[in-house]
Amino acid sequence: MNNSNNLLTEGSVGKGLWVVALPIIISNFLASILEVVDMYFIGKLGDVAIAGGAMSISIIIVLTTVIFGIVTATAAFVSRAYGSARYERIPVILAHSLYLALAFSAILMVIGIFLSQDLLLLLGAESDVAEMGSRFLSPVLTGIFVFVTLMILTTVFQSTGDSRTPMYVMVVVNIVNVALNPTLIMGLGGLPAFGIAGSAYASLTSRATGALLLIGAMYLPSRKDRPVRFPKKWTFEPQLIKDIVKVTIPSAVQSGVRSFAFLGMTAIVALYGTAAVAAYGICQRLDMLGLIIVMGLCTAVAVMVGQNLGAGKVERAEKAVRLAMIANASFMAVVGIFYLLYAKHLLAFFGAAGESLADGILFMQIVPASYFVIAMAMTMGFAMNGAGMTRPGMYAAIVGQLIVQVGLAAVFVTMGLPLQFIWFAVVCGTVVVFLCDLFFYRQGAWKTKKLNLGGEN
Repeated sequence: MNNSNNLLTEGSVGKGLWVVALPIIISNFLASILEVVDMYFIGKLGDVAIAGGAMSISIIIVLTTVIFGIVTATAAFVSRAYGSARYERIPVILAHSLYLALAFSAILMVIGIFLSQDLLLLLGAESDVAEMGSRFLSPVLTGIFVFVTLMILTTVFQSTGDSRTPMYVMVVVNIVNVALNPTLIMGLGGLPAFGIAGSAYASLTSRATGALLLIGAMYLPSRKDRPVRFPKKWTFEPQLIKDIVKVTIPSAVQSGVRSFAFLGMTAIVALYGTAAVAAYGICQRLDMLGLIIVMGLCTAVAVMVGQNLGAGKVERAEKAVRLAMIANASFMAVVGIFYLLYAKHLLAFFGAAGESLADGILFMQIVPASYFVIAMAMTMGFAMNGAGMTRPGMYAAIVGQLIVQVGLAAVFVTMGLPLQFIWFAVVCGTVVVFLCDLFFYRQGAWKTKKLNLGGEN
């Protein structure tokens, strides 16, 4: 395999960035359609179902923090191996990532089977919301390894510069999910109506389909010279596990802190009533919808940083970050304006009405103004993660989201201030995260970060 033909380490930086980013953006858009379809049909079940679903997703985000850390580490190691032409290490890295994911998924499976409703009650859900939410939470956690396998396989493909294959797979995943979601939730075609649990079953089935398709794609005759595949011999390298874990832990802590911050915010918002929680859940989904292009470019930046550092091209990595930051900030400024202008219609489409609609409009009048700041912070954070330097993101999350955002929100609710002050706390946390990421990015230690890929060098 000739690495000189690699668009990510040779030629136009902007072209290389978009070659990887565009299919990822489309994949992210398709993934968001999955979320939108889920939210739309769950929304038809009423505010209790919306709140139960939103609180369940909060718990899932918290419990899967280690998995996101593994995915981040996998991307850093695979992109570094590809950029430095250590192709033989990619199947080994994939296998060891799956070892770690399987071990952690087993823990979540036990939690899903026995503790789903208790976790929702612990979060502060009312009994009817907890009972409804557990019908969604339990099957998702029980089958979490399906989600994880799809995430890791997608990451490995993308980290070698092949973001098209996962995009095609996401098309199929969407078709399966869109067909199954209303069918299983509402009981169409003579099938039983599972209610909110039907959304979980549809998600599991569609993701399992995606994972199987990616595994099949590894072994297509046209891909026989590509390094993305399972190892011929499944070995266990304790040192590689240790090195992956070193990158995983700060990323997992970062994800965990962000998740606990989100959980804390959800608990604080819950003090304002079920309608406020429903509004917060819908607004969070709209946030993620707005970040589709940003996430795509950020993922491409992480891949380009990893590959170019592997190829010894630091300046090229820096240029990719600069281009992505300008594009991301500009795009999110436009999204912020759009959300401000059309807040009522967007929220109503997803089931918000009455009090939950009013609470959501308040959110949309305040938080989207900081979207361009979020975009710049994310770009720098992904760049450092792509280098395998995951501690700065951890520090930014601790200070910005946990201490500032949740801390301020807690103070505001204790003072008896209205809900819009909680939304202002979100903006303050965002600004602090940006300042922390900027500090570490400009220090430049990420440019000299070394990763031990193992094997014979």
